[in-house]
Amino acid sequence: MKALFKYLAIFIIVFCSIFFTFKSYPNLLSSLDNQIKSFLLKHKNKTQQSKNIIIVDIDDKSISQTSQWPWRRDLFANLIYELQKTNLKVIGVDILFSKEDINSPFNVIKTLNLKIDKQLPNYDELFSKAIKNSSKPIILGYHFFNNSFKQKIAQKPYSLKILKKTKIDDMNILEANNINMNIDLLQSSAYSTGFLNIINSNSSILTNVPLIIKYENELYPSFALEVIRTLKDNKDISIKKVDNSYHEIQLDDLNISVDKKASLSLSYYKSNYFKTISAINILNKNYDKTIFNNKIVLLGNSALDVVNLNNTLVDKKLSSTQIHATIIENILNKDFFINVNWQDNFISATIFIIFASLFLTLFFNKLLFSSYISLLLLFFISFGIFYFFYIENIIINSAFILISLIIAFICTTTIIFIKKTKELILLKKKFAAKVSSNVMNDILKDENNHYLRTKQKDITIFFSDIIGFSQITNQINDPEKLTKYLNKYMNPMTKIIMKNKGTVDKFIGDSIMAYWNAPFSVNNHQDLALTSALEQLKALEEINKNYEENSPLKIKIRIGINSGKAYVGEMGADDRNDYTALGSEVNKASILEQACKIYKTSCIISQSVKIALKKDYTIRLLDTISIEDTIKGAFNIYEVFKEGKPTQEEQIQIDSFEKALGFYYKKEFQKALDIFQKLENKNSNLNTYAISFHIKRCKKCLMNTSFFSPVTIINKKLISK
Repeated sequence: MKALFKYLAIFIIVFCSIFFTFKSYPNLLSSLDNQIKSFLLKHKNKTQQSKNIIIVDIDDKSISQTSQWPWRRDLFANLIYELQKTNLKVIGVDILFSKEDINSPFNVIKTLNLKIDKQLPNYDELFSKAIKNSSKPIILGYHFFNNSFKQKIAQKPYSLKILKKTKIDDMNILEANNINMNIDLLQSSAYSTGFLNIINSNSSILTNVPLIIKYENELYPSFALEVIRTLKDNKDISIKKVDNSYHEIQLDDLNISVDKKASLSLSYYKSNYFKTISAINILNKNYDKTIFNNKIVLLGNSALDVVNLNNTLVDKKLSSTQIHATIIENILNKDFFINVNWQDNFISATIFIIFASLFLTLFFNKLLFSSYISLLLLFFISFGIFYFFYIENIIINSAFILISLIIAFICTTTIIFIKKTKELILLKKKFAAKVSSNVMNDILKDENNHYLRTKQKDITIFFSDIIGFSQITNQINDPEKLTKYLNKYMNPMTKIIMKNKGTVDKFIGDSIMAYWNAPFSVNNHQDLALTSALEQLKALEEINKNYEENSPLKIKIRIGINSGKAYVGEMGADDRNDYTALGSEVNKASILEQACKIYKTSCIISQSVKIALKKDYTIRLLDTISIEDTIKGAFNIYEVFKEGKPTQEEQIQIDSFEKALGFYYKKEFQKALDIFQKLENKNSNLNTYAISFHIKRCKKCLMNTSFFSPVTIINKKLISK
């Protein structure tokens, strides 16, 4: 629990760090946000070409074939006259004419202060006349700026008078203190004007452009907005707040979403989206007039030495004319992005959900599950971003969200790794003396703890105990010497078990409990257990060579082996547990070890073990027993002498012994007694005490048949004798 609170504290600290960084520096990851937007824009607005706008471009070709830049105003006049012959809707001129045409003959003579009787052409007047007499409305532009120098102007540009009546107190509209306009002659000729400023104060990438700027307490429309207002022939423009969420500029049937600065969030189009015609082709009448039908025509320039290109979210730089075309197209097609004021709250909530979700995965302590949840979160985040972007036209600045997901996943992964490392260390400590190094490595590879979960499994259980260990303890009577003595016995016994793929469960004083086929499955586990028992008995002979012939320190052991279903797995308290085996079959193995006292033998196996053995052993049926005070569940037990087939003489003795048992079970006590007595008189390598045990039983039954029982009941009273 303490560790859980520690991990929670880590998550809270990391979450708060990201949260307050986002609140304090919301544009910190704007570069990454722009890359994401750029990627999304590549799959948006896939229409082949604009149906609303055509750009007439004064390109390098147009300049080289006419004159140098600035272009002569008579060429602009001719261009306007030529465009009048088409069925266009509105002409917008994205060029500022703030000074008189220096190429005009009239101005050249005036500059040189020469007097000529002949009236020379004034290109500004020609251009002004073309604008004024145009059958199509022509929109000119001007520039706002902020500086200490105040420029004198003859007249102000068109202002949005109606906006004065709109409540915009909660907006922060950009404000200018100076203006640079067209010369009066041209300014007065135009149908209307709008500011050409393209302002992006947030970053080097142009993402938002202002549609309205305040100047001397009046509101003025952008060039693009004025072109649309003229197209709609509507003078009513208003701003309102929608659902307390975002602002809209309302123009005729258009609702244009803007932020608090009255700026439009641009949605860019692919390359060559706007059809562009060189201006020289128009002057040379080398064009198809029908392509201008019902179109807005924007006149601008893209000559390399003249134009300033703007960095955009698409993989190219755009001229100001292309930007204005994008603004107009966005508004007419409603492709612009909606600026919502709940975005920060949405991002904050999403970051919280990410950290909360991944923290909860720590309870499962599985890296795969945490990865799955992270991918699921990534899917829903991506789905949300795509949905808002492509369906609702809302850009969610997702950089902080994605970075939060990455950081939260790293935190989760690190914590799980630390927890797993601690668990592995604990597991190594727990199993180091239980299993072989190969089995240990296999357990450590088990990421899902499949082998450690509690389950019912068929296993072979082994119990061993030192005979007369209490007397040995009294004989040694020194704790340190006793420990060394016991270790000298335990070490080889443990190694034998692990060598034969067994698991040492525990040491109970001088007793050893072990089992096979858990946690990992092994073939022929009954044979492996019995082989271990016989090897231990053989190893004792080597250990006992260190003691004198009749030394009380010589070690003799009893071994009981049983096979059957038992519950195996991690068991115990939350803060202290162990991998062990439980069940009646485990208890039965323990009883068999104790039963060795009754028959004065070294190794007894149950019937279930005997049946499953694959190798050859020298074994004889010892008795039929039942545990406690009932014959229900009685089973045969067998005494094991050695590995390998018995000799001919041994086989004869085994057959005779088992034949005598058969007579006893049939209540032919005399026949059984005769055979047992013959066996007792023979010089045999096999255990003769078991023969004496059955002789006593037969004699007792001959005296009184009521003493007969086909099953020996093994209980604590009998074992303790």
